[in-house]
This record gives sequence, structure tokens and C-alpha cells, in this order.
Amino acid sequence: MDKLCELLDIRPGVTALIGGGGKTTLMYHLARELRERGTVAVTTTTKIWPPTGITVARDPDTAREILAREGLVCLGVPSAQGKLVSPGFEGWDALADYTLVEADGSAGKPFKGHEKHEPVLPPRRNTTILVLGADGFGRPISVAAHRPALYARLAGVPENRPVTPAIAARVAAREGFHDQVFVNQVDQEEERPLARQLAERLDCPVAAGSLRSGCWEKIK
Repeated sequence: MDKLCELLDIRPGVTALIGGGGKTTLMYHLARELRERGTVAVTTTTKIWPPTGITVARDPDTAREILAREGLVCLGVPSAQGKLVSPGFEGWDALADYTLVEADGSAGKPFKGHEKHEPVLPPRRNTTILVLGADGFGRPISVAAHRPALYARLAGVPENRPVTPAIAARVAAREGFHDQVFVNQVDQEEERPLARQLAERLDCPVAAGSLRSGCWEKIK
């Protein structure tokens, strides 16, 4: 099976991750794969919990030392809430061969509607991957989506309407932030055709699979 970084065609430079359904898990999975190809920095333009097993740097000199020693670093500044926020220093996006940026928050939901100030996309990026969670299909928007009122408005349906592939594709297309889509949490056989139905409605590359079980495929 191809590595996920190959399936998603992750190239040197900056990759942004948005949406829901496992962005953080995807970011760390890609970081481990890409470490075999060069140095890797993970970070956020919003906020993330400090990672386990990855050293954190809040300034460029420390980041360079960690990259030279370990090849992998998390860039961020601790906040009062215990999370890491954007490093904020000049050139943070050019320290490593690969920089993976979580540019969105979804409160653990599989889908999300974005406010005007969201997502916080880094300007110098190669690609933006929209992550969706297949386990949200069939559940009401009010339960499955972060900012459900906004998501429902974008979809043109009530908040009590279950999320379908058509609805998820409609919202993604109307927002238009992504270059490609990864459908995560395809853990049940019945979720595979739903991912394919979504792909049929999107005008971009789509991959689907399960980070939990370590299997994925390109479906468009």
C-alpha cells in the first residue's frame, strides 16, 4: 500500500489541513511518513494540544537545533489554556523541508462550517487538504457539524437534516477552501460507497480510508 503522503502528493513546502474528522491525527501521521524524506515541522495557525513525542520550539534558533538533532519539531507558543498557538516569528514556514499546518478547529466534529475569519490559511502553501469524517454521514447536522447553523445555511437545509455525501460536497464546494479532500474514519464497509458518492460530486482529488486501521485508497 502506498504511503499516505504519496497518495496525497505531499511535496516539500507547506501543507495546510482544514475541516474535521481527524486533522491532528492526519498531521502527525504524515509527519512520521515524511520524516523518512527530510526534516518536518508541525504547527498551527490556530491552536493545538502539545504533541506527545515531538519536541516543541517557540523560536527559530531552537527549532533549527531540534531539526538538526531529531529531524522533527513542533512550532508553537504555549497559551494560558495549555494549548500551543501559532509560533508567530518570521520564516516559521521555511525552517523544515516539509511544514504541516493545522489551520482550523472543529471541536472534534466530523464536519464544519467556516466563519468569515476561518480557516486561517498560511499564505505560502502548496496545497490545502479538507478532512471529513465518514462517521458523520447519516447523523443530523446539529450533531455532526461544528457551527451547525452555519453548516446548515451553507447546505440549504435545516439543522435536523442528516449529513449526506451530497450535502457535504455542496458545503465544501460553496466554501471552496480546499485543493483536495481526505475522507477519514471509513471504518465500516457501508461507509466506503458514501465516500465514493462524495467524490463523484467534488471537482478535486479525493482519497479515503481510516487512519485508525492504517488503510486508504485514492478514489478520484
